[in-house]
Amino acid sequence: MSVLFAKSKSLRKTLFIAVGIAAAIVIFTALFSAGMEPARANTGLSMVNKPHAPTMPEPDPFSEELPARGKFLVASRNLVDPRFRETVVLLIEYSAEGAIGLIINRPTKVPLAEVLPLVPGLKERADVAYYGGPVEGHRMLMLIRSREKPEESDRVFGNVYVSASTGTLERMLGSHKTEKQLRIYAGYAGWMPRQLDWEVSRGDWLIVSADAGSIFEKKSSEIWRELFQRGSAIQVWNRRGMP
Repeated sequence: MSVLFAKSKSLRKTLFIAVGIAAAIVIFTALFSAGMEPARANTGLSMVNKPHAPTMPEPDPFSEELPARGKFLVASRNLVDPRFRETVVLLIEYSAEGAIGLIINRPTKVPLAEVLPLVPGLKERADVAYYGGPVEGHRMLMLIRSREKPEESDRVFGNVYVSASTGTLERMLGSHKTEKQLRIYAGYAGWMPRQLDWEVSRGDWLIVSADAGSIFEKKSSEIWRELFQRGSAIQVWNRRGMP
């Protein structure tokens, strides 16, 4: 598996540009295959063309029907795409530019020591890489649970941070952090502007406030079912209009 940690000062900008590029390739391929004019392929890439779009304010934390950074997207039974079937995605960014998330419940059988052979300290650990999503499978992102903000990281919610820095990983390994405090993901999920909102309105995803325990402690095989039941109950509650 080819691996590359990004060392950009702006993790969000780097990933949004990557999502835009990936989308451009998909759009170009679709148009070219259909015999349409390829020159029109980039007309909708506002994610790339508007890198300074303001971040959307986080909604009321008690409103479980709106996507936001720090929320779980729980695949509904309507979602049959095999890449996302029975998955739980943690949104690490959501703005007018689009959305980025990590699938948290698909561990691979590949040891991190094989994925990152040049990172000291991994050979002594039993950690495996997680499948984070279908975009840029060579890019590795790390979720960290920490009382203090780690260097070169962005806060997602509570005491959970995201980082793409090998330096941060090496510092954590050097301080003998346990596997319950970090997860490393190959690839990520990305949505163009308003795409995720449309998928939510279509019923593809249930939205639940994220918790660190689901990411770092629970068995991956149990996460989707538990959060699906929670999300379904919240959805029923909200539709009844109860306070």
